[in-house]
Amino acid sequence: MSLRSAYASALQYLRTHRDSSKQELAHAADPSYLSRLEAGSRSVTLDVSQQIAEALDVDPLTLLVLAYAAERGVTPQQVLEHLESDLKATRLLHCEIPPLPSKAIHPVTAAAEELRVQIKELAGQGLSQAEVARQLGVSRQTVSNHLKKLGLQAT
Repeated sequence: MSLRSAYASALQYLRTHRDSSKQELAHAADPSYLSRLEAGSRSVTLDVSQQIAEALDVDPLTLLVLAYAAERGVTPQQVLEHLESDLKATRLLHCEIPPLPSKAIHPVTAAAEELRVQIKELAGQGLSQAEVARQLGVSRQTVSNHLKKLGLQAT
């Protein structure tokens, strides 16, 4: 069973279990969109899934656990047990995850910044572009490009 179909089944099951109509969930998602979700013809985003779960007055994780239980053909309890075991095995169960991703600089960008600093330093010592390029093991054109980005006059 696909995860999309499993989500459809879990949503339909939870909605009927909570005795909610699609119209009652209209503030969370358009009823025709809900119909397409329950038919398994559309995928759901995490944001919409959260809105639907809140409209059904359950934790968003409840809806996802039900979907994965349906997809795996197991009970929600078995999904939770597997999840706990997996989090313990990976030593993630007691970790506090930052609410926002870090703004890590891409390694290529970091390397370019470092090269730019070295080029600026050597150019500031009066070395020509060719001398800077030789010393750093890069092309003269690379040195020229970095000097232009730094707004420095090429020599």
